[in-house]
Amino acid sequence: MRELSMDDIEALISGSKIARLGIYDRHHQRVYIVPVSYYFRDGAAYLHSAPGLKLDLLHEQPRRVCFQVDQISDEGEWQSALGWGNFEQITDPDQRMKVLQGFGDRLQRGPLRERSRFGRAGMVAAGETVYRIVFEQLTGRADSSGWSAAESD
Repeated sequence: MRELSMDDIEALISGSKIARLGIYDRHHQRVYIVPVSYYFRDGAAYLHSAPGLKLDLLHEQPRRVCFQVDQISDEGEWQSALGWGNFEQITDPDQRMKVLQGFGDRLQRGPLRERSRFGRAGMVAAGETVYRIVFEQLTGRADSSGWSAAESD
């Protein structure tokens, strides 16, 4: 196993589209982990979401959010990056539009596909929360040993 360089970490995060977001749920005293669609730019992951538990928890605990991206071929061939950062909601209509445009045609396939036209508030994806996770720390590891679980069975 080896540590990834910052360039390798940023390449892994930039080249992926799906991550897992970990948020602490104080009420239930547990961590809530959920897959998210995102893109990475300028040290932040940009996301959007419909109302629900994830957003409730992000508003309650906006700091110390955990973000994980993996690229896994098998047990002995993988890369993983972890980031810790802070939730920031984007409310300015022009900034929201810019962030949503960054998803490109992915919006037509994702949870906004029904709302990709102008919503009741006159904005693309009205009712959706547009936000970013601004990273304070990134780390990553990789393995290319070729090890396979079948070899130890």
